[in-house]
Order: sequence, then C-alpha cells, then structure tokens
Amino acid sequence: MESHGQAAGLGAALSARKASSNKYAKSSRDGRVMDTNNSSIVSKRSVERLYLDKPHFFRYFVKKPIRRSPLINRGYWLRMHAIEQTVLRFLKEPSEKRKIVISLGCGDPLPFQCLSKYPEHCTGVTFVDIDYPELMIKKRDMVLDQSEMKHLIDEPNDEAHHLHSTGHESPIMIRSNRYMGLGCDLRDIARLDKILEEELQIRRCLVLCSAEVSITYMDVDAADALITWAAQYDDVRFCLLEQLLPDGQEHPFALKMMQHFANLGTPLRCVQRYPLLQDQETRFLRAGFHSVKARTLWNLWQDQSAVASDLRLHLNKVEPFDEWEEFALFSSHYFILEAKKSLAHPLNSKDQEDVIPQDLASGSQSHVQESPSIAVDDKLVLNVLSSQSKHHRKFGATIPFSEKAIGIHGGIVDKGRSNSTSLYQDISLEDKDAVYSSPPMGIEARACHTITALDDRRCLLAGGRTSPDNALHDCWLYHSGQWKSVDKLPIPLYRHGATSVGYGTADVGVLIFGGKTTGGIVTKRWFLWKETIGWQEVYPLAEELTPRFGATIASTSPHFGILLGGMGEDGLLCDETWTWNLEYGKDKDSALQLNSVKDFPIAPRFGAHLVWWSGGLFIIGGVSTTLITMEEEILRLSNESFGNVNMSTMLEPTAINIDFGQRPLLVGHATCTAGNALVIAGGGAVCFSFGSHWDTTTWTLSNTDGEPEPPGRHFVAKVVIPPNCNPVANLHAEDAERDFPEVQSKNMAQAVKRVRLESQADFDQLMLLGQPFVMEGLNLGESQGCHMNFQSKNFQYTKKPFGKFMREISDGSPQYLRSISAKKATEEPACFADDFPSLSHQFHLPQQLETVRQNQHSSPLRISGPVNMWLHYDVMANVLSQISGQKVLALYPPIDAVHFQIPPGSSSSPMTVFHPNQRGSVSYPRQHIRAVLNEGDVLYIPPLWLHSASPLDNLSVSINVFFRNLRSGYAAGRDVYGNRDLQVYENGRRSIEKIAKSMESLPRDIASTYLVRLGEELTKKGQDLKHKPDWIRTQRSGFD
Repeated sequence: MESHGQAAGLGAALSARKASSNKYAKSSRDGRVMDTNNSSIVSKRSVERLYLDKPHFFRYFVKKPIRRSPLINRGYWLRMHAIEQTVLRFLKEPSEKRKIVISLGCGDPLPFQCLSKYPEHCTGVTFVDIDYPELMIKKRDMVLDQSEMKHLIDEPNDEAHHLHSTGHESPIMIRSNRYMGLGCDLRDIARLDKILEEELQIRRCLVLCSAEVSITYMDVDAADALITWAAQYDDVRFCLLEQLLPDGQEHPFALKMMQHFANLGTPLRCVQRYPLLQDQETRFLRAGFHSVKARTLWNLWQDQSAVASDLRLHLNKVEPFDEWEEFALFSSHYFILEAKKSLAHPLNSKDQEDVIPQDLASGSQSHVQESPSIAVDDKLVLNVLSSQSKHHRKFGATIPFSEKAIGIHGGIVDKGRSNSTSLYQDISLEDKDAVYSSPPMGIEARACHTITALDDRRCLLAGGRTSPDNALHDCWLYHSGQWKSVDKLPIPLYRHGATSVGYGTADVGVLIFGGKTTGGIVTKRWFLWKETIGWQEVYPLAEELTPRFGATIASTSPHFGILLGGMGEDGLLCDETWTWNLEYGKDKDSALQLNSVKDFPIAPRFGAHLVWWSGGLFIIGGVSTTLITMEEEILRLSNESFGNVNMSTMLEPTAINIDFGQRPLLVGHATCTAGNALVIAGGGAVCFSFGSHWDTTTWTLSNTDGEPEPPGRHFVAKVVIPPNCNPVANLHAEDAERDFPEVQSKNMAQAVKRVRLESQADFDQLMLLGQPFVMEGLNLGESQGCHMNFQSKNFQYTKKPFGKFMREISDGSPQYLRSISAKKATEEPACFADDFPSLSHQFHLPQQLETVRQNQHSSPLRISGPVNMWLHYDVMANVLSQISGQKVLALYPPIDAVHFQIPPGSSSSPMTVFHPNQRGSVSYPRQHIRAVLNEGDVLYIPPLWLHSASPLDNLSVSINVFFRNLRSGYAAGRDVYGNRDLQVYENGRRSIEKIAKSMESLPRDIASTYLVRLGEELTKKGQDLKHKPDWIRTQRSGFD
C-alpha cells in the first residue's frame, strides 16, 4: 500500500509538473503574441504621424516613435483604413437598437478615434475592448492618465454612466456608458458571454465584432468557436482582417511571412486551415452567418468606392513611394472579411446548402487556387535549365551582349542602388577570350531604367532613378564594345516603357512612352531617339493615353507594336491595351497612330516584360489586379507575327507548361533573349516587415521543337563585375569622362598628417585647420574581414559574457563591440571611466588633449574582430586612440557627403568603401585621406568628416573620446551617441517641409519647378560658401 501511495504521489507530482509546464508554455506563447501587438502599434504610430490628421492617439502608446519604411507605412495605412471604413459603415447603419463595437484584441485606440472623428455617428454606441488582462490594465491606466482620451468616454454630468475603474479582481477594468475595457481570455467564451450579457444586455443590441490579426494566433478550433459564439446573436456583424495564402505556402512572399511568424514563436494557425478567400467565407457561413464577403486588401485598394482617387493622390504627397510590386504582394496576402447575420434576412437550410460549396460542406478544404482560366498550351514544351548564384539584384536592365552572354546593369543590390553589372554566360557556348564592356563607372547608380537593343552591336541606356522623387535623364549608347554619353532625355524618366523601332532598317531607333519624372509626376508623353538626330517628341494623331508608368511596350514589326497595362498616378492599374503605328516624318517630326484593343483577354499587369521569342509574343511576371499564380506567370499572347491588323483577333493568350522546380518571384527580374534561348535572372522583393526575398536562380528556357532531349542552352552567372567596372562606385555625371582603372588605396589616397605635440596649444592650433591628423608618442596610460552596415543591418545585436566575446574575437570571429553606458544605456552617453572602473586607470587623456577632456561628451570603448566599420560621420569632433592592434581609416571631407547616398536626416551611408575581402584595401574611387593607426596612435577626426575603418589584425581595441568644439548650435535634448545633426540643419529640414507643403495647392508641374529652382539656389549658396575664405581655416599652426 505504501509503494502504491508513493507511485500515486509520483504520478500526482508528474501531473502537476506537466500542468505547470503547460501553463508556462501557454503564458510564454501569450507573451509572444502580445509582443506582435507592440510591433504593430509602433508601425501604426509611424502612419499616424505622417498620414493622419490630429488628434493622435497612438502617441500615448508609443513613447519613442520610429519612422517606418514607405512600404510598411502604406501597408499599415491600408489596414487601418480598411478597419475604419468597416466600422464607419456599421456606425452609419440605421437601427433603433443600441450598438456595440467589440474589438477582439485591444491594440488600437479605435474607440477614441471614432468618438473624436465621427461623434455624430457614435450616439448610443458602446465600444468594448477585450484583450489579455495584462494589456487591458496598461490601457486602462493610459486612458485614466490622458485627459484627451478620458474626456471622450466620460459623461461627468450623468452619475449613472460616469467613467469609473474597478479593482484588479474584476475583469472589467474600466467602464462608462460609451466604453468598457474587459480583461478576458478570448478562449473563455462562457465567461465572456456572461459578462457581456450582464453588463450590456448584448442580445438586445446590434453588434459588430472586429478582429485585426488577433485570432489567427489562437488554436484554430478555439478561433472557430469564437466566431460561432458571435453568430449566436440575432443582429451581429463580424469584421476579420488576417493573412491568406492565395497561391499556397510555396509562394516566396508566403514563405517569408510564415517563417517570420514561426520564428517569433507566434505561428499563423488559422491561415493553414483557411488559406483562401473561399475557405474563409465558408468558415463564417458554416458558423451561422447569413452573408459573407471577403476580399484582399489589394482588391480593396483598387476599388475607388473604398479608397477614393484623391485619397490615393494625397498619400503620394506625404512621402515618395515606388515599392508598388511589393505593396501588391503584401496586400494580396491580407484580406478583410465582412460577415452579417440579421433577423431581417434569415437564411434557411436550403439557402445554406446553396452558398456553401459541396467540397467544403463535407468538411474538406481547398488549399490551392482554382485552375487558371487561361488554357494551357501543351504543344509548346520548353527545356528549363537552372543555375544558382550568390548574386542579388532587382530592377536592373539587361544588356544583350551576344548570343553567348548578357549583362544585368544597375538596379538594387544588398547595399542599395548599384551601377555595377552582373555578367551571365552560356556555358555550352562559352567564349573564354570574349571581353564584355559594361557601362562605365561614371554612370550614376540607378534602378528602373531601360536598355534597348538597336541591333547586334548597339543598345541605348536611358533614364532611371536614384530615389522615387529623383529621376535621371542621361543616356548612354553602347556601340561595338564602347559606351559613350549621348543626348539626354527631354525630361528625366524612370519606369518608362521602351522598345526598338525600325529594327533591321536604317531608321532604327528607340521609342519611349510614359513613366515618372522628378517629383513623382506621371507623364503620357512619347519620345523617339535616333542616333543621327537625338531625341524628338512624338505626338499621337487622335486618341491619347492617360498618364501611366510601369507599362509594357514591344514592337511587333519595324513600325508597329503593342502597349498594355501600367499604373496611373493614383495607383490604379490601367486596364487597357493599345496598338501603335509610328509614322516617320520627312525631316524630324514623326506621328503616332493609337488604336484601343477591346476585350483584351488577360488582366492588366504592372512591371511585366514583353518579349518576342520562339515565334511568339510572351508576357512575363509583374503584378496584376490579383496575385499572379505560378501557372500564369508566363503567358504566350500570340504564336505568330502581326503588324497593322486587328490585333484583338490575333491575341489568344495561353499558359505555358513550365516546370521551374522552385517557384520564382518574377518581380524586378531581368528577361532577355539570346539566340534561341530566353534567360530569366535576378529579381526579388522586400516582403513587408518579414524580410527580403532574392531570386538567385537563373533560368534558361529553350524550345525543344518536339525533340525528346535537345541540347540545352545554359546561362550561368560567371562573374559579378566585368574587369572594367567597379562594384561600388557611385559617381556623379561630372566624373563621367574620368578613366577609373581598378582602384587600390594608394592611387587615390593622401596620407594623413602625423605630428608630435608638446602642449595643449599645439593641439588647439592644429584643430583650427579642420583636417584630420595623427598624434604620435602621447602618454595614454598603461594600455599601450566582414562588412558591417548600419543602415541595411547585415549584423545582429546579441548579449554574451565579456570573456567569451574576447576569446571568440581573438580567434578571428567577425564581431564588434561598441560600449554604452553601464548605468542608463538609453539616457546617458558612454564613459569609459565609469563603465569600466577596473580598467579606468589604464587609460587617460594626456595634458596635450586637455581641451578634449574639458569638453568631453562621451568615451566609448571599441573592440573589433575582422569587421569593417560602416561609413558615417559624427557631428562632434573626436579623438580615436588605438590601444591594441592596427587599423586603417579612409576619411572624406564633409562636402563629399553628397556622393555617398546618405539619406536626409541620417549620418550613415549604405555604401562600402573598403574591399569586403581584402583588409585595408579601399575600393571606392574617390580622393580621400588614408590613416593607418598603430598601437598608441591618436587620430583627430573633425566634425562631419566621413570615415570608415578596417582592421589589419584580428583584434583591434580603441577608445573614442567625442567632444564639443562649438560653443553652441548642438541639437536640443538628449543625444546619447553624439550624432544628432546640428540644430540649424534640423531647422532647415523642417523649413524645407514647410516650403514643400505650402506649394501643395499648386499644380504639380509648377510646384516641382519652383522646388527644383529653390534647390538650385541652395546648392549655389553652398558652393559659394565652399570657396569663400574662412578665418578659422586660414590660421597657421606652425607645424609642417
């Protein structure tokens, strides 16, 4: 009996331990779900600050706002807009019943936004927030502490409905007639129902339940039970915004999204059982709702009744935007659903059978999209060969070097825009002696440009952009292996359509249509370029197209062609297809005849490619009004040539049977024909906040012509950069004529000045020169590989014991330490003496640097493995003391900041100046000062001098001492790192914003003209100041 009792006790202990473990796991999982809400709130605060009129309520939930990227801002704006409009329709819905709006998940201040923005529609409405008790307590305290929020839900003159809070023992955290905050687990439906009935008599009310990316984290059965619970009420609406998988989990965006949430420990559960819109609609119908409508956010965006054109245009004015393909991918993977149950429109069992598909009514789920509506061409069988590379590049332009090789120039790579070229060669026809000339380094880094083949020996590069509001107009002709600058475009352009005309004739040229120009203005103009006469504008004879960008254009014969798709200024896809006929004039003037193709059989596309290949016209990739499935990524529009005929009778789109293996993401990709082969390479997208996807596979397609095993063309990325092209150069047009061979540090570097100081006065005098210098022989006390990019964050912060860090870094591990304050890391600057008291006696500033000590701001310790420090500048002056090891620095004067793509308001550049694989070797071809620091050397770095460091040993230890060398002018407020720009610059940026905003009422072309002119005036003043004598700079120190 005793042993039995012991066994029972052990079993009870094990059961208790298991229960405790399950409780901990559940608590941990719930905590991670709450963390996703915190991230979402920060993004919505970013949207609120930029896009929404005051009052702002997210500011009470986010103490330190962060400006998100334009893509994330626009994605969250659409989410917020979708929910707000659904709630507003409910508030406007006529009803004699009291209305209740229940937020299942309290992350948003939705009740306060509605009460503030739509007070006339909120009479007789009670808003209910339901979430984890921990979150509701925080929200309650926030509301009670903020008079602006408290005022909206309080009714001080009505004692019965006066705002009050309860103790921690009650699930009702805060209560008034207008608002109730309820801390309750959504899985505890019985308790939830009881509270709502006792407090609100919910069964007598008209109810809206809203869940924005909240119940998707729940166990699916529990989430379904919650929906079924909501459907028990007689008059209820349900709004659900969640993720979906329109093309399955293998779609690259879906993969990134699912992996992201899985890595956070918050896997998306519901989307795996209900991946499609149809699945979600059936889910709600089965739960008991009478009518259900689900649509993607991308579909919502394109509905002018949901998002008016003037509202879309307003968004474009807030911040430059050109991530349209990525925005389409995001919003195609999110949906909003509206379900309704009403006694006024009951649904009988027969109706239920009619609206629920049989396969779903029986319990099965459809996990793949319906078969494509376009027929599959079984006769065209393609041989597909693929090769992997490490090259990342999107939105570049293809150079058709020969049948054996193509290049992809420019575009966006890991570190931002590039002017390098990736070379792809056919290994089955490889010519080892061939030399391919890529565009010279003088061409500014760009994306969204065009390169158009004129014949086998010539092609024209035109336009492109640096940023979405800065288009380029330079053009370059490739002729017989050489590139030369030719006539500039009449207006700067990017995302324009370009095609050759007169191919094979003496009148060969390039025809360009549409695109965006500087300031984001969309155009409808046509331009024709011929080598003999340069650019001329071409005018349509009758019909004109509306302005658009990202359209696809191709020639179908020397002077005829087709144009389809694109996007208007308001962000709507253009559902039009046109044929064009170019009529050459006797002299320079030419004209264009346009004809609309009625009833074009495929949906419009944006950012797609049109190519003639294998006896037909093919459209490849891009985005459309719905997510393009794998089956329809490549369509053959015609299998015969045509000219000036009724093209609508010739176009019979068919899908091509292609086995790619791994599903490509044909966005920002490059497409080029090379003989009988079609090469698809590159491409990729930022998958919202989930990470980036790069297509690193090169596909070579060959027509088998019925042969069972034809010899395959096989293009492989052999080298990234042809010999005459530097991988990171980003020079301006003024440098275009300069010849830059392979650059080593020695041929464009000026050695830093090295001095020995006797006194403080020596240092003060040298500092007045405004140049870097190295100090040798100072008494500092007893102490005598990989690229790190601060903007693209290709590194991670982590915590580990200091001893372990030192052991790993001594063994060559690419790690980097920059100390922060040991007391208050986010509030106080680092101080070596305070942060490392046991080491403080080993380092001190000598008497020659007393000026530094008296004006010290911070003194961080830096310990580095084989890691190159990113290029940046500091607003404060500093002295860098090399304690151990050797390192080399490249320093550039402040005026050179314009050459390094530093974003406004930032002090860091995304560009690399040191060679990633050669320690200490500078690869950026621009004059600079080179400073090699040995142990004991101290480098003075003046304010705003850009600098990057590369260690020459596996271990480098140094201490920075930042100090104020100006009497005034520093930015107000806390500046822990000492890198906030001077107050005058921050004020100037605000003035620029005010000037730009003051011109919003003007037509865009006028406003753009004035802003550009003002910019030129500022540039001129800056140049004038640069050449004026400065009394500080003219002082002489007496040192040679």
